[in-house]
Amino acid sequence: MTQPRHTADSITSDALDALYEQLDTAQQTELARQLATCDKAFASATLRAARAEARAYKAEAALNAVRQLHVRNEHTGTCEECSRRDYPDYSVPAPCPTIRALDAHNTSGESR
Repeated sequence: MTQPRHTADSITSDALDALYEQLDTAQQTELARQLATCDKAFASATLRAARAEARAYKAEAALNAVRQLHVRNEHTGTCEECSRRDYPDYSVPAPCPTIRALDAHNTSGESR
């Protein structure tokens, strides 16, 4: 059953207090819902950021491992990894294509 609609002339102080209490309760419920939604979104974003950071560290480690293999031989000026198999018949000048490809995609602004 619906309550009668009050007008400014007919509402009592108690009825007005009850309406304000209902309004406060509704606002608190909505704020709690919005806060819960924000908490879930923040937790999800934090987890995604942590996973992305872990992937970035792994990728950086893999790139460093490749760079450690493809070093310049100080005596011959060739890439030790690329020239290793058939040396001295086959030699690849340093920086080799692998290092040049890595350098071309280096977005950190560093040159190696």
